Amino acid sequence: METMEKDWHFFIAIAEEGNMTKAANRLYISQPALSYRLQQLEKQFNKPLFIRTSRGVTLTETGELYYHYALDMLHRKREFENTLSNYSKEITGTLRLGVSSIYANYMLPDILSGFTQAYPKVKLEVYTGISSKIAQLFQSNEVEVAIIRGPQSIDGESLLIHTDRIGLVTNTSLPSKPMPREDILTLPFIRYATAHDLYTIIDKWWKQHYQVPPNDSIKVDTMATCRQFIRKNLGWSVLPETGLGRFSDEFTFEPLLWEDGTPLLRETKLYYQANSLQRRAVHTFITYIKSTI
Repeated sequence: METMEKDWHFFIAIAEEGNMTKAANRLYISQPALSYRLQQLEKQFNKPLFIRTSRGVTLTETGELYYHYALDMLHRKREFENTLSNYSKEITGTLRLGVSSIYANYMLPDILSGFTQAYPKVKLEVYTGISSKIAQLFQSNEVEVAIIRGPQSIDGESLLIHTDRIGLVTNTSLPSKPMPREDILTLPFIRYATAHDLYTIIDKWWKQHYQVPPNDSIKVDTMATCRQFIRKNLGWSVLPETGLGRFSDEFTFEPLLWEDGTPLLRETKLYYQANSLQRRAVHTFITYIKSTI
């Protein structure tokens, strides 16, 4: 506590107690020390602040003015400290976020809903697209945080936030569940536009189990279209489990396994640069994500 603030507290205690001994007891200091501080204060103003009597002390006219001044200054100081405390706790700023389309579609809305409720002053700029596009945005510093599916060669810090099973997806109306492996060779494989790494995994799995290529005569642009085709029994596909979302009851999902029995998995990671943590919006978002996984 600064000397001036101490003097305010000392003076207010003397004025309110009307007695040096009582004021000293209230302040937990010795009476001589309190008397000395009062003398120094009166020297500073070159005016008496109290009238001293055998019964105690009463305020002079100057003392009345200083008493109200001291009260006002302490009140202002507390208000400033409270404002500063609230300001330091309030997270503001802009968060530029790049997110894989699938994650953005099925998982991000709930996360952002909770985050914006907790931190309403943070402005969000969200970009979605295939993972390779989001990786480019991150590497060119167009986004500060990137949520990307599959392996990527990215410089920066990373955090694993989700692991997806990859499985064979068919219509639930098919008489046999799971689909017999021989049927896979005859029914069309519906390919949809996605990141190259997913089809690298699928092709590798296929070669472990089959000697001939799949009948991939149907190619569509989105996972939503792929689901619609499967729904109409136009073929089958291989999708990450997240891609079924709320439609999972309408399809049969058979997790695919490598030859050694381990499941085919696809990871989703959050990427950021270490120095971006200096920005409170970025640091807070990453901390929030960690609390949800």
